[in-house]
Amino acid sequence: MESPALDGPPVPAYPFADALSHSMKNAIFWGTLALAAAVTGLAAWISWAFFVEPMNRAVKTANTLASAFESAIQMTPRIAINQAVVISQNSPTFELTTMEREVLVRHTLRETWLHSTKEFEIEAPFTAKAGIPLRDEFSVDLLNGGQRAIVRLPRAKLLSLEMGELRILRDEDGLWNKLTANDRERAIRDLRLEARRQILATDLLTAAATEAKKRVAEIFSTAGTTPEFASPSTTPRVSQ
Repeated sequence: MESPALDGPPVPAYPFADALSHSMKNAIFWGTLALAAAVTGLAAWISWAFFVEPMNRAVKTANTLASAFESAIQMTPRIAINQAVVISQNSPTFELTTMEREVLVRHTLRETWLHSTKEFEIEAPFTAKAGIPLRDEFSVDLLNGGQRAIVRLPRAKLLSLEMGELRILRDEDGLWNKLTANDRERAIRDLRLEARRQILATDLLTAAATEAKKRVAEIFSTAGTTPEFASPSTTPRVSQ
C-alpha cells in the first residue's frame, strides 16, 4: 500500500536556518557600522592630535613670541611654522647693541725730507658698540607644534666706533719740512683706522653674538620655548 501524499510546501530540513541567517546579517550590519564609526573617530582624533592641535599650539607660540620681541627690542622677526611664514619681519629699530668696549689708541705721523723731520703724535679714546643689525634677516622656524624653534640671527657687526677727546702729544715741524693741515687730517684718519683694526682684533664680535643669543633666549623663555641657533642666513637684508 502506498503512503498518502502530504499537501502544502516542503518543510525545511533545518527550521532555524532562516532565523539564524537573519540574525547574522543584522550582526554583520551593525558590526560594520560600528567599525566604520570607530575608524572615522580614530581618523578624526589622529587629525586633531597630529595636525590641528600642533598647528594651534604653534600659532599661539608664534603670536606670543611676536609680542615678546616687540616688547623687549621693538621688532618682530620673521616667524614661520614648518617653513610657512605666519608673521613677517618688522624692524623699525635699526640695530640691537649687545656689547660695548673702550680702547685708547695712539698714532704718530713722522716724515723726514732732506734731513728735516716733522712729527705729529696724537691719541684718543674710542668707544666701540657691537651687536646685530635688525634690518638683516632675523628668522624663527617653529617645528613640532612650537616645541622646537630654529633661530637664525643676523651676524654680529661693529655698529659704531666713536672717538672721544683728541689729545695732541707732539706737534713739531722740521726746519723746512713743515706740518700741513692735510698732514693732521691724514693722521686723524689713520688714528680712526688703527682704532678699528685694534677693536676687530679683539673678541668683541664674538662676545656681542653670545650676548645677543642670551637676550633672544630670554625672550623665548616667556613663550616656554628653548631656541636652537642655526648659522646666520647669507641673505643680507630683508625688504621693508
